Amino acid sequence: MLQRPAPDEHAEYYVRYIALVPDGDLLAALHASHADLLKRLRAASAKSHDRYAPGKWSVAEVVQHLSDCERVFGYRMLCFARGAAQNLPPFDENAWAPASKADDRPYDDVVDEYVAVRAATVALIWGIPAAAWAGRGTMSGNAATARAVAYIAAGHERHHASILAERYGV
Repeated sequence: MLQRPAPDEHAEYYVRYIALVPDGDLLAALHASHADLLKRLRAASAKSHDRYAPGKWSVAEVVQHLSDCERVFGYRMLCFARGAAQNLPPFDENAWAPASKADDRPYDDVVDEYVAVRAATVALIWGIPAAAWAGRGTMSGNAATARAVAYIAAGHERHHASILAERYGV
């Protein structure tokens, strides 16, 4: 079982995501939260272009954001687990969202993509050897471990699942 990361394994900013992940088996938490969110996303196709305020992302853009971030987190996790300690660059999610053109795609395709990306993340987590979880690197100028990035990914989904529920009614 993957242990919760210590405070020195990530930047303070990520505490808000890590805190959303329940204690216990990380993979079970990933599966449970994803299954719940997926059920809600599948039922929300009529709301796929809804925005809770002008200038905010649509539901489809939020789902695409989840895919984009999960890919970035997966790459960071892999790099750190494999011993690549170089500084991995930041990304601007606010520039990526409109560039994704998520609203121009069939909503079910956007959701299916997220399902595939999450499956790849779970497979990656399964395949990382126990000793490699302590692998450290730098992302966006901050030190982190592979373990912390796995928890960040799990918490990031939970964060956006709450926003989708509270602000979009999804």
